[in-house]
This record gives sequence, C-alpha cells and structure tokens, in this order.
Amino acid sequence: MNPVHQHPAWFGSVMGTGATSIVLVTQSETWDLPWLAWLGVAFLLLATGLAIVLWPRYGRRLVRRQELVSELSDPGHGAMLATLPAGLLVLAVAWARVGPEIIPTTVAVWIDIVLAVIGVILATGIGIVWANAIASNTNDLASVNGGWLIPPVMNLIVPLTIVPVMLEYPEQAPWLMVVAFAFFGIGTVLFMAMFTLIMTRLALRPRQVAQMAPSLWIPLAPAGVLGFGLLRLLQTGEEIGLPGFDGTTAGIIVASMGVGFGLWWALFAGLEQIRLRREGGVPFHPGWWGYVFPVAAMTLSIMAIGTSLDSAPMKAAGVIATLVLALVWVLVAVRTIRLVTKTASR
Repeated sequence: MNPVHQHPAWFGSVMGTGATSIVLVTQSETWDLPWLAWLGVAFLLLATGLAIVLWPRYGRRLVRRQELVSELSDPGHGAMLATLPAGLLVLAVAWARVGPEIIPTTVAVWIDIVLAVIGVILATGIGIVWANAIASNTNDLASVNGGWLIPPVMNLIVPLTIVPVMLEYPEQAPWLMVVAFAFFGIGTVLFMAMFTLIMTRLALRPRQVAQMAPSLWIPLAPAGVLGFGLLRLLQTGEEIGLPGFDGTTAGIIVASMGVGFGLWWALFAGLEQIRLRREGGVPFHPGWWGYVFPVAAMTLSIMAIGTSLDSAPMKAAGVIATLVLALVWVLVAVRTIRLVTKTASR
C-alpha cells in the first residue's frame, strides 16, 4: 500500500471537519443564520463519512498488537495514531451538538454515547500503550514534537461528550460530572507536563524539519479545549442545578487565559511557518490536518466567551476566527483531494 495511505494522522480530517461543523452550527444560532446550520450538518455528514472510510486503515492496526506497539513507539509519528480516538470523540460531540438539526435529540445523544464509549476505550488503551512505548525507549529530546500533545488532548474532549448526556438525563449528572472532571484532570495535567517537554525541546535542540511544521500548531488545541470544556461543564452544572455550581466565572477566566496563550503561540508558530516557506516550503501530507482542529478549538473558545459575556467585540472576534477556520479547512481539503487523486493515478 502507498505510504501516504498508511500515514497515522488521516483521522485528523475527522477531527477538523467534525469540529468545524460545531463551529458553523453555533454561529448559526448566534447570528440567526439557518443556512449556516445546514452547512454545519453537511460538515457533520462529511466527517461521519470520512470516519467510515478511514476506519479500516486503523482497524487493521488495532488487531495487530505487535505492529501497533511498534508504530506507537515511533517518536516522530506514533502519537498521531491518537487521532483515531480523538476523532471519534469529536464526532460524538458533533452528533450531540449538530445532530438534532436532522434527527431527534435523544437519538443524537445516544449516538454521542456510543461513539464516546468507543472513543474512551480506544483513548485509554492507545494512550497507555503509547506512554509505555515512549517510556521504554531511549529517545533524544530532539524527537519530541507537538504531536505528543494529541494523547493528552483526547482526554480533554471526553467531558464535552458527557455534557449532552447530563443535559438529557440530569438525574445521572452527579456521577457523570465526576467522570467528566476526572478526564479533564487527566488531560490538563498531561498537557502541562508534555508542553513543558516541548518547550524544552524547542529551546535546547535544533529547529524541527519542515515536515513537522503542522505539529507546531497543535498546542492551540488543548489551549482552546481546556477553557471551552471547563466553561461548558460549569454552565451545565448550573443549568441542571447541581449543588455548588452557581457561576461560570472560573470557566470564563480559564477560557480567556487559553485564548491569550493560543494567540501568542499562533504568532510564534506563524513566524516559524514563514521561515520554513522561505527555506523551501512545507511538504504536504495528512499531518496537515493538524492545522485545522487547533484553529477550530480556539474558535469555539472565543465564541463561548463572547456568548457568556454577551460581548459584541468577542462575538466579532469569533466571526473572524470562523473565517480563518474556513480558509484553513478549504486549503487543507483541496490539498488532500489533490494528494489522493495523485496517488490514485499512480
């Protein structure tokens, strides 16, 4: 099989497309634009179709344990296999958020539950095997890259899959909220630890090669999801009347901190991108989908802050972020189609 088709980051297309569908539907509600909702539905169906088409490529890996462990041990690309559970978790959130536009809410929530359970099982298994594989090897600091953040990020998505379940079944919320914050804690602690390692690598080792450029943008994903997830959990707890949940101030503060860091990091990554383009450009590969989900995560966080504070400037910033996301998605999608067409003609 062509090496391109075996690239471990293909499921990043599901993550980016699914997250974009959530952004579009949220914007449709903010600005009362029904056509955006239908565009969001189209993106949801596209993300679902991509997941179905791509599943066999990952399913074969899951049943070949030795080959899976060997691939996860690769410090350059192993962590990108986590795009599979992360993609399923994003798709779960998307169905719960966008699905009610075309199917009953209860059905959408149950799709969310099924995808979330599968995603959590795979996330836990792949995350632990990857961590063990990395710990068992002697890797130089130069091998660390932004892709190592994907395993922590997938834990931060889990609480967002639980939010719709708590809203639909509030009587189950007390224990579900504990589970949600447990995964939130896993993702937060691992993100901080792994990001420290990435910063150390950037400071003490030579710059990464051009092929790894998309990994520089991945820190935007946990920065966006962390604040957005906390805000949604606090809003949900307050909405269903859980004891102790009587405000969302902490969520707004953390989300604002995440946006601030994300914008700073985007400037840093952007300068690196410009440098690489001047030095010969960045070769296209499926890892380019690593540009899309981080931008979508940051966009969702900006929009959530704007809605919570009813702030016109923040809502306007959300529109600008959505336009940037749309541009990035189209660019990567077009390049992906060209790549697939080119490899198919060989």
